[in-house]
Amino acid sequence: MVENQERIEEFNSRDSNIQGPDYANAKWLDNEDKAVENVFGFNKNAELVNSRAAMVGFLMLVLTELIFGGKPVTLAIFGIN
Repeated sequence: MVENQERIEEFNSRDSNIQGPDYANAKWLDNEDKAVENVFGFNKNAELVNSRAAMVGFLMLVLTELIFGGKPVTLAIFGIN
């Protein structure tokens, strides 16, 4: 029992030195790698945000089709076509 406790303490002390990503300071970047101040709304970077959202939506569509075996989602979930 003491041996297990020592292993746990050793593991925890090793892990305390590792730092993860700093999400508090994460920023949107434009094509020139400059920080975007106003992400949403009508601005020059709206098309960049829109295209990123479209890519995520298309990926989710492909994954949904793979999960349901090619059936439309309305038919697979709700039973309507």
